[in-house]
Amino acid sequence: MARIANTDRQFLEMHGGKWRVTLSVPTSLQKVVGATKLKQSLHTDSLAVAKELRWGVIKQLKDKMRSFERAGKATSDDERTRTLREAAEIAAYLEKYDPKDRYPAARDHIEARTTEIIGVPVRYDTAVPAYENNDTYDPSPVRVPVYDPDRVRLADQFVAVALKGSRPIANADPDYKKSRLRVSPRTEDDHDRALRLLAAWCIQKGRGDDVEAVDEFVVTDFLAYLENNRRLTGRTIKKYVSRLALYFDYLKSLRQVSINPWRDAVVFMQVIKNAEKERPFTEREMVTLLTGPAKPVMKDLMMMGALTGARINAIVSLKIGDVIQNKVFRFDPQKHETAERYVPIHPDLMEIVHRRTAGKAEDDFFPEYPKDKRNPKDKRNPKVERSFRASKHFTTYRRSVGVADVVEGKRRSRVNYHSFRRWFITKGERTNPPEGMIAALVGHTREGMTLSVYSEGPEMKAARRTVGKIKLPPLDGSPVIQPEAVTPKS
Repeated sequence: MARIANTDRQFLEMHGGKWRVTLSVPTSLQKVVGATKLKQSLHTDSLAVAKELRWGVIKQLKDKMRSFERAGKATSDDERTRTLREAAEIAAYLEKYDPKDRYPAARDHIEARTTEIIGVPVRYDTAVPAYENNDTYDPSPVRVPVYDPDRVRLADQFVAVALKGSRPIANADPDYKKSRLRVSPRTEDDHDRALRLLAAWCIQKGRGDDVEAVDEFVVTDFLAYLENNRRLTGRTIKKYVSRLALYFDYLKSLRQVSINPWRDAVVFMQVIKNAEKERPFTEREMVTLLTGPAKPVMKDLMMMGALTGARINAIVSLKIGDVIQNKVFRFDPQKHETAERYVPIHPDLMEIVHRRTAGKAEDDFFPEYPKDKRNPKDKRNPKVERSFRASKHFTTYRRSVGVADVVEGKRRSRVNYHSFRRWFITKGERTNPPEGMIAALVGHTREGMTLSVYSEGPEMKAARRTVGKIKLPPLDGSPVIQPEAVTPKS
């Protein structure tokens, strides 16, 4: 019997507790569009409502694809960078001329390049010319060429940079990355996205891609756009503001801007109740995860997270040489950490350590999750941390055993792999450790100049005692007791 297609959820998929429309992009347009699928949230968790809303959104997405198809060639980031760099070279050459003489000195080249950049018309419209005396002139309709607006904007920016010396917002980005940006690939991607969003918004609003035009009013309007139009969370907006503030500090050091308007930016942060915050796993959830049908590598990954308190990226980045004399793990610095961190190996991890290091020298501790070897110059590939695949695998497993805690309206579950780190910190605090011990073990900044600046940290012997006191819940079917907390998040 022929199969009947299920159209009940056609073009729909659930994402972060909300339905969204997903529409495949034809292969011929994927390079121009920059994606294989177009997606748009419907901002509802009701399937019935989503089915009603989807057709209007599908029409919008198809119209968007047709506009790309009509344009034929969209201006890529690479082309834009090359074009504006060329304009900057022209501006440097024309600096020796008086402003009124600059255009005549470069007229032929600028006019030729502007025509090149704009390209061929995407269509022709008809218009009736307006004359003062219609008896003298023929009022017959004429064909008017219409050009791709993206290319027209790029041509305008080319002229502005070449003749007026204006600087694109991202003009100093390559040098900034070489001299100052020392962050994870994911954070660098946030930086790139923030610059792209800001430049695109400034162009759309008619301000042009000019770094000197970014003032406190632009910042205020841009943040309102991110919150109201892009529907980004306060946390995401604050992350972008932080990246832009650091970048504009660099521009200020180059004397390209006189003030940094991002330093005074105010981002609305909704107060999150304890019952909505991400939390540690409960003892029962720990048992469910550690006794469930996990693959051996996933079991090892969970045990490492629970008994080291390390972030998942630090764990999957471990080398065999980072296991020092079978006594401590040496973790690479993560996030705001500036140095390697040594954590005693918990007795319950010794079997994993012996099994994974036996007969090996400088191999990966978790060879199942190798470093991403995709071409870093391919801009279609997102910048991801090494742990990306491991995190996805854990999320799939966690959901398969029913460990989840989703608050309505929130994209992320309150429990994730980071909940092992929260569990480790909670259990460690309850062992009555020396002051600052748990913060030192997990790489958090310890309070006060004395501990955070002058001290080299607690003694390893004391750290080993603290780690050894952290116990997993019973995994043999014995009763599981959940201790009561003073400020419960569970």
